[in-house]
Amino acid sequence: MDIRRIILDNLKNRSKDDIKGFIQEAVDTKEENAIPGLGIIFEAAWEKMNDGEKNNMMDYIMRGIR
Repeated sequence: MDIRRIILDNLKNRSKDDIKGFIQEAVDTKEENAIPGLGIIFEAAWEKMNDGEKNNMMDYIMRGIR
């Protein structure tokens, strides 16, 4: 079973608002079972970012963990 493919296929036809809602709910509820899905969403986005976008994301990440 390829968890990445399952999650991405499940999200493929969702709207931007649907995916934002999934992310917000996962953050709000802090449900640990949502962590793999968030990681896969992040991985998919990261792979499509250019270096400037990755640097901006790293600024957001560093701000969030400090």
